Amino acid sequence: MVEGKGSVLYALPFCAGTVTGIFLCGKGIFHHTGSYAVAAGSLCASLGLILLWISCRRWLGPFSRTAVIVAAMFFCGMFCWSNYRLGEVASAGTPSAAERLTAPAAAKLKAGIDSLPLHDYGNNALVKALVTGDKSDVPAATSRAFRDSGASHILALSGMHLAVIYLILTRILAVLGPAKRADIVRYVTILTSTLFYSVMTGSSPSIVRAFLFISLRETARLTGRKASPVNILCFSLTVQCALSPGVITSASFQLSYLAMCGIYFLYPPLKNLYPANVPVLKKIWDSAAMSIACQAFTGPLAYVLFGSAPLYFIITNLIAIPLTSALMPVALAAVVLNSAGCCPALLTDGIAWCCEFTVWCLDVICSLPGQQ
Repeated sequence: MVEGKGSVLYALPFCAGTVTGIFLCGKGIFHHTGSYAVAAGSLCASLGLILLWISCRRWLGPFSRTAVIVAAMFFCGMFCWSNYRLGEVASAGTPSAAERLTAPAAAKLKAGIDSLPLHDYGNNALVKALVTGDKSDVPAATSRAFRDSGASHILALSGMHLAVIYLILTRILAVLGPAKRADIVRYVTILTSTLFYSVMTGSSPSIVRAFLFISLRETARLTGRKASPVNILCFSLTVQCALSPGVITSASFQLSYLAMCGIYFLYPPLKNLYPANVPVLKKIWDSAAMSIACQAFTGPLAYVLFGSAPLYFIITNLIAIPLTSALMPVALAAVVLNSAGCCPALLTDGIAWCCEFTVWCLDVICSLPGQQ
């Protein structure tokens, strides 16, 4: 059996059912009043199919069992959307308990970043956008440079930012050693920390996707199971659509999963095209291959949604991703040291220089011939 085939059988029908629910209950045929009928009908259909599979699976052939599972997942997806649609108006604008719990920490982190002496407040605003996702104070020229150069995914809080936090945590917690008790401490610490950061920064679709990926990977590692990329992708997709069906219409959600498809399916063969006997050039090629893989999957949708197709995206990512990835943990360390009153000027000067150099590089890329 093809690895991940079973997970595809429930993920794709579930998403198809969610999209059908959008058509029926959104601005389509039934509007809001018909959502009750769609919810009731899809719930009955999914429960009936599940009962059929439980009671009769011994007598059903392989094709019939597959058909029942596919149909049940389709109606489950339709029910999730219609149920979400019914509760959408009642909960609009109301922050969740988790958001209220993490709001003080988010405010304190933003205030700490604002207080850093980075020569120009535009640098503070850029750091705040990279760390917390708050782009409200980023200068228009900086936002335009990121957008036109093809680096808008870096300025917007995305799964890459949580991946940096995850990498920092794994490096720090590696000192605990390989014992089983240490594995449990690592698991709990990583999940609680990344969950807190996800909620604190607004729980954007791409951040939630990254948190689910991290949770599944760490759970598989703790239990000694193989973390299949296809299974992680499909299970995360299903869980996220079930918990919040509305995200399926989000560009952030769509681009995030398309980028992961590029990383999982196209990046490995591209990476292996270059021989591994030249370490420095190999690292450059790996970064370029990652950019190509992501752009190959996200580029067409990004062009349809935003009408832009940056020509120099490889150069942009080779420069901007390492700089901003290094900037995030250093800025967090600076916030902690500055709060304690012992932040060296050399550190804040380095952060300011990194911010200014990043923006300058993106401005140069935007000025290249043929760049939109």
